[in-house]
Amino acid sequence: MRLARELTPTLADLSQSTAPTMSLTLTPVASRAARTYQVATVLLGLSLPISPAIDNLLLFVILISWLLCGEWQNKWANLRANLLNWVLLAFLLLVALGTVWGFGSAAERLRYFSKYAVLLLPLALIALPLADAQKRRAAAAFGLGILLTLALSYAMWAGVDLPDWLSKNNDASNPVVFKLHITHSFIVALCASMFFLGALHVCDRRWRWGLGIAAALAVVNLLMVQGRIGQLVLLVLTGYLFIQRFRWRGVIVAGVVIGGAGIVVSQLPDVPVLARYSDGIREIQNWQYGNKDQSSMGLRMQYAATSLRIIAEHPLIGVGTGGFEHAYSQQVAGTAAQASDNPHNQYLLTTAQLGLPGLILLLAMFVVLWRTARRLPLVEQVLARGLVLAYLVGNLFNSFLLDHTEQLLFAWAVGLFFSGLPAGSKNVDRSK
Repeated sequence: MRLARELTPTLADLSQSTAPTMSLTLTPVASRAARTYQVATVLLGLSLPISPAIDNLLLFVILISWLLCGEWQNKWANLRANLLNWVLLAFLLLVALGTVWGFGSAAERLRYFSKYAVLLLPLALIALPLADAQKRRAAAAFGLGILLTLALSYAMWAGVDLPDWLSKNNDASNPVVFKLHITHSFIVALCASMFFLGALHVCDRRWRWGLGIAAALAVVNLLMVQGRIGQLVLLVLTGYLFIQRFRWRGVIVAGVVIGGAGIVVSQLPDVPVLARYSDGIREIQNWQYGNKDQSSMGLRMQYAATSLRIIAEHPLIGVGTGGFEHAYSQQVAGTAAQASDNPHNQYLLTTAQLGLPGLILLLAMFVVLWRTARRLPLVEQVLARGLVLAYLVGNLFNSFLLDHTEQLLFAWAVGLFFSGLPAGSKNVDRSK
């Protein structure tokens, strides 16, 4: 697949659409619905880095248009064709079953279930496949959204006073826009690897330079903001890209590149990343269970320790979907620690709510995603596996299937990667 075409569509491309491949002639209503479904999916890539409100509107449009498309027999055939779909369905079913037991109120159970229900999006995209051209446009739209984010971030860093709706803090020392610093750094790290991969594979020299510069701007931006998770994800993805390209020699190359970058960064004055890591180490050293610790790592240590206590008491079926906050409050009762509804660790949250079966299904989802990716064309395979690695790392420090942008990005990207992938297909480049 030509990555230049994937990442550089014209605005006209974003408004054009052809219906997915279907076995039957579509009615006029179904045909219009199919076009709407595809355009909304593309535009969702653009809105993901920018606006949750637009995200939700586009999700509603995708749902309605998907229903109006019909083709139920073909949709079911596409769903049952791959193991990935069954694992996603099994996890959603367990989350739904988790609402019938545990400590949570009806409102809390519904709220947590609605968060995980976004995993229906990849099932919808797989059931009603997008054409390759539409998938390229969707990836390009996401890239454009990140470029807009970077432009505004650099403007803030340079001293431009942005409107409050663009940035909550308008802080030049932490120039994040649209999102909080954790989300900003995470999605920028993902897009930096996408730009870098594009620069490696594109043939046109102009686009190679353009994508390379975009990747460099994204990397530098990660050193300007306070989101440590994006920096950690970037390190992991950099190592993976070099290992994938150079095999065992990639370990050496990645080590040299990462080590050299670390030396350069350590010599730069006033780089937030250095202070953030020093602060994190000190916060861990000073943490004590039950204290009223409001530091970033101190809170995470408290969340982890308390979550492990909940899991130890309810290892098999957990405290139910939506029961975490109540169980957490019981554990910290009588201490100075504050209650929480989110342990900032997806593995702990899933195990606490759904027990060991929930953790097994969550990990199985990532394993199946990794294995299924081998059937994709090379560039898509690397991107898909990079997505898996990013979320495996990110979920250690955040509940990314609970947070709006991260959960929706995961669902949308999985749907795009595996949309239209026939059962048993080989790793063949469809662009040829």
